[in-house]
Amino acid sequence: MSRRLAASTITIAALATALTACGSTGTTITSTPYSGAATNSSPAKPSTPAKTATVGDALTLTGQNPGEKLTITLTKWSTNVASSDGMESPDPGKTWVAAQIQIVNSGSNTYSDSPDNCVQAADSSGQRFPATIVNSITNGPMMTSDLKLAPGDKGLGWVVFQVPSGSKVASVQYTPDSGMSNSTGQWAIK
Repeated sequence: MSRRLAASTITIAALATALTACGSTGTTITSTPYSGAATNSSPAKPSTPAKTATVGDALTLTGQNPGEKLTITLTKWSTNVASSDGMESPDPGKTWVAAQIQIVNSGSNTYSDSPDNCVQAADSSGQRFPATIVNSITNGPMMTSDLKLAPGDKGLGWVVFQVPSGSKVASVQYTPDSGMSNSTGQWAIK
């Protein structure tokens, strides 16, 4: 076998493995708020549909590693966002919106992540917007980009999104492990 053929075969195998790892098998999106109550084993009575998580609701998510469990709360939502130093501004035709997020390590191991990589906002037409790096805003302290939480610890801060002017954000998602976990929380923005 020639070296070129061997190299091509190795490259194709590596790409196939990487693409397989990017699949969505097993991914769950949670939008039902965490109640903190234990469930019993008796049959459920017919009831109203589950509440969709909104601002103020806590969702429990898991990370990729054993013992990673987080209770995430979208504590506040703001469409009135400005740089506190006056040096930064949205791009022309864009505006900033922001979510204040609280992350509690409710697992048994230390959790380390960059929350800006974990969040995205979506507008009512389905466009997705990643977090935008801004030094500081008038709403309050930014979420750290290097979060490390021991079990029981919490982190709180604002994450900014740049969206087209006139766009209405309909939801915010948080996926632990820089978006690589199979567990995603979703909050409706009203």
